[in-house]
Amino acid sequence: MGALLAAPGAAATSPITEYGPVPSSLPVGGVCEVEFDHRGKLWVEQYLSSQVARFDPATGEFTNFDTPMPLSMPGGMDLDEAGNLWMPQVTGNSLLRVDTRDGGMTEIPLPWARAFATEPLGIPLHSGLGLANDIAWGPDHALWFTLGGLNSIGRYDPATGEFARYRVPGEILGQVHALFGIIKPGPGRTVVFGLPQMNEIGTIDVDTKTFTRYTMPTPASFPVGVRTASDGSIWVGESLAMKIARIDPATGRIREYPLAGPGGILTGLLKGLGQGTVGNPLPSPGPVAQGSDGNIYVAVSFPAATGLGYQIARLDPDTGDVAMWPTPSPASYPCDINPHEPGAIWFGLLTPNRIGRLDIDGA
Repeated sequence: MGALLAAPGAAATSPITEYGPVPSSLPVGGVCEVEFDHRGKLWVEQYLSSQVARFDPATGEFTNFDTPMPLSMPGGMDLDEAGNLWMPQVTGNSLLRVDTRDGGMTEIPLPWARAFATEPLGIPLHSGLGLANDIAWGPDHALWFTLGGLNSIGRYDPATGEFARYRVPGEILGQVHALFGIIKPGPGRTVVFGLPQMNEIGTIDVDTKTFTRYTMPTPASFPVGVRTASDGSIWVGESLAMKIARIDPATGRIREYPLAGPGGILTGLLKGLGQGTVGNPLPSPGPVAQGSDGNIYVAVSFPAATGLGYQIARLDPDTGDVAMWPTPSPASYPCDINPHEPGAIWFGLLTPNRIGRLDIDGA
């Protein structure tokens, strides 16, 4: 069993640097997912203000872009091979393609569950009940996305313009999936997604459209964060169980790593106070990712604003040891993990409307 290791406190320089606040039309824009484009710029989702920002790490400058539809709630993002940024518009019942060269946007309506559209009247409002929330570029060169309102996973082929959807066998309360579900590239020729309301993780084979589901060992663990590691294993953040889990797709074996070891909650709280920050000390993991050092990094905040966590955790998969670092901003609600810059982890911070960077080498 791993241990909670000491992390830098008031006597040491924090390995976390914050940037911002991100420009927004609202006091809290809803900074969450962050994604690097092919030119090294970081794109920042703001789902509350329905904006997408571009951040230049070299200059520290932000550029903001409004989505075509107000109150569209842009969701999780991914890039296609050409470098276009894609995201669903949750309330807009559509996909959104962003040209990362100039921020130009194109809406592609979903063909299902459309409620109303006022574009013919010159009003850019449209809605529906598909509730697509997150998107992933699949190994079949198509976009796969959650469809919680339809208890399904959707697929869009940008080369042909064709849509398809596949009902998740036995899924119930997909609206919960729409709020908290994450979809990412999976092992082999699959995409992987969370079914938190069912205490399961699922994959779908992009060729055969076969679903595989894994039930988490801890009941009602609420698995939300999901990511595939370089060895093909699936890593999961179990929010309510306060654990990280590793799934071996070859055997179906699941191993859990607790984040709340003896004294762990108190230790995390004291470290935050020593740095001058505070928040919910419960280690409720959200999104996870494998860093360039092979360790697993975790946004430690229940995936809802009421969680108000304020830490980033590192799990050593070989030893099970855990280290945590508080963010400079209190009750910051870290909302995403992006590992694509070697030597660093980037993440969105919802409540202060900032983005953060954890220096792996300095941690």
